[in-house]
Amino acid sequence: MFAERSFFRVSISVVTCLAVLAIMAGWGSRLRRDRDALPERWFAPGPTGREPGHAASPPGPAAFLSRHIGGLGSPAAAAWAQHNGLTPALSFSHNLANVFPPTLFAEHPDYFPLVNGRREQPTAQSFSWNPDLSRPDVALHAARVARDAFVAEPGRVSFSLGVNDGLLYGESPELLAAVTPLRWFRGRPDYSNLTFRFMNRAADELSRSHPDKFLGTLAYYWEENTPDFPVHPQVLPFLTADRSQGYDPAFWREEFSLQERWAKAGPRRLGLYDYLYGVGFVVPRLHPHLIAENLRHARSVGFTDYYCEATPNWGIDGPMTWLVAQLLSDPNQSVDGLLDEYYARYFQESAAPMRRFFERCEEQWMRQSGPSYWLKHFRNESQADLFPSAVCAELRQRLDEARRVARRSTVQARVALVADAFGVTERFVRMNELRVRLSRETVTTRLAGRAGAGLLGAYLDAKHEFIRYSQELTARQPLAFSQILYEDFLRNDPTVAAVAAIRASVSAQPNAGPDPLEVLQGRAEIGLTDGRVFADAVAREAAIERLPDGGLEGPRRGGRKIAGLTYGLDLPGAWQSKVEPTQTHVGEVTTAAARAGAAGLRISGAVNTTVFQWLPATADRLYVASVQARGHVTSSNAVFLTFGWLDAQGRHLGKSRAARLPDGSWPEWVSLQQGARAPQGAAWIGIGVHLQNQLTGDWAEFDDFSLREVAAVK
Repeated sequence: MFAERSFFRVSISVVTCLAVLAIMAGWGSRLRRDRDALPERWFAPGPTGREPGHAASPPGPAAFLSRHIGGLGSPAAAAWAQHNGLTPALSFSHNLANVFPPTLFAEHPDYFPLVNGRREQPTAQSFSWNPDLSRPDVALHAARVARDAFVAEPGRVSFSLGVNDGLLYGESPELLAAVTPLRWFRGRPDYSNLTFRFMNRAADELSRSHPDKFLGTLAYYWEENTPDFPVHPQVLPFLTADRSQGYDPAFWREEFSLQERWAKAGPRRLGLYDYLYGVGFVVPRLHPHLIAENLRHARSVGFTDYYCEATPNWGIDGPMTWLVAQLLSDPNQSVDGLLDEYYARYFQESAAPMRRFFERCEEQWMRQSGPSYWLKHFRNESQADLFPSAVCAELRQRLDEARRVARRSTVQARVALVADAFGVTERFVRMNELRVRLSRETVTTRLAGRAGAGLLGAYLDAKHEFIRYSQELTARQPLAFSQILYEDFLRNDPTVAAVAAIRASVSAQPNAGPDPLEVLQGRAEIGLTDGRVFADAVAREAAIERLPDGGLEGPRRGGRKIAGLTYGLDLPGAWQSKVEPTQTHVGEVTTAAARAGAAGLRISGAVNTTVFQWLPATADRLYVASVQARGHVTSSNAVFLTFGWLDAQGRHLGKSRAARLPDGSWPEWVSLQQGARAPQGAAWIGIGVHLQNQLTGDWAEFDDFSLREVAAVK
């Protein structure tokens, strides 16, 4: 979403959310109801992915015309998809980077976005921009490319003119006229009038030669709302939303109203786009009744086509993917009737406890607090809050009961897949609960002595157990999880800060007795070594400050603004920023946010904001970053101190690290701290803060940034 030079690996970016990650083997087909004995691999197909003679029922008159579930990439999963009545996807997703390749710039620079008075030529493989959609000649070019595709492939139904997965549209006079006055929808800029006027122009041109073809596109992010005018009948929009957020009644009402408005907007065909992950979660994300109600409502008001990103975690996702596949062929089926079939025929004698397990998981998802937002908890350690240890213990009892009553070997294997996969959830939750406690005691300077070392040791044990168990399980049971994104869930690591705090407490009391960290001797944990080295260097005054203007006191430069939207903050000196424009975002260097001196940084309303510096780095040297922070943090709102590495060519290197401000109110200043040694090949180190998904009432202030270097690491 942001420029390549940002060292922040954005956890919830538009690009990431639409990527299909990993390959899966898939679960098996729906069988005839008159069979008593089910084959071993009903829900886990072998090479054919089907049971001969038992194809799914043909789609009825209420079926979606196209029915595609993404993330089923293996041959077995593809066979499963065909057997369950799914179809290939239509062409509608991000595609303008292909329709307007960078090589076109030399001949038609006016097709590309105008920023600060000049047309910007995108680099190859860049998707953070969109062409100047306000220009009629841009629409005509897109129509010509689509026409050529239909001529080359007469059988294709649609050609995609979906916007690129980026937020740069430019600011030409024509574009400004199209988006002024600025409108907002779901807290984001509403560019639907701009995008669908472009689509209408292209469709009108295409209709002259191909009146029976469609131009697919996305009603996505800045284009979710209906435009102020009718949409051409040959435009085929796919309306995106994270409909798992229907636990929030306000979101649910708004989503159903939006579906109804789109159904009246003019297209002959309409697509519904869901996110049924799967990947990015290590806790159950079950919402079958929400999905069933959504599919039934959308089809009843006139939606004709369906696509979802799934990439399932088969071990903990339960009936979700199978259920959706059945409903796409007839969304008027009873969801509870289908679930009756699923539990009775798949888990057989263990049906009752397994049903209670999955229903309790759905209940936990629906009980979550706070307002909804797009892909809440996705690739975010906050998802652990939904399944606290007490709930995990309750769920484990139901799995144990299911194991006790399972008699058939097939049922035992099916229950074991779920039970073993849920073990990853349990270990992740335990690790995160200890991490949160360790972080709280570290930032409040309560971490000291043997009690502090014991807490640190418990956290390290839990982290290593989460990694060990999950890696062993996925090697043995590849169906359990599609992919576990360890960097997302482990980059917030308080080890270095905790060791430094414990060592500092020892230094403050020279007669306190043995080093409490001796209880951790023998552990091969690099953070323990780094923390000791840093604390000892501070005590010897051998840690050298490298960061210029950590107090944000220097003269400020204007931040980037495009089309009246804020893409960057006004910051001093070498400080840089990347901001996703939102209706509520406020970011400023102000005296009111100062801890010392006359300036500090305050940010509220951020969906995705980073403030950072890049400095030269030397390989193998230890760097420790810190910042003073205070604020209010809601669960799932991420406030990070973070840093990462670039090589001499500006490419990301190694793993980024972060220190997260724990949830809650922090009216007094606390210190966030993180450290690591520069990997081989590192030429640059970045330090900064990264904020995501601040809700109403959330805010954060920062001052006194520091980046200290320890010359020798032994």
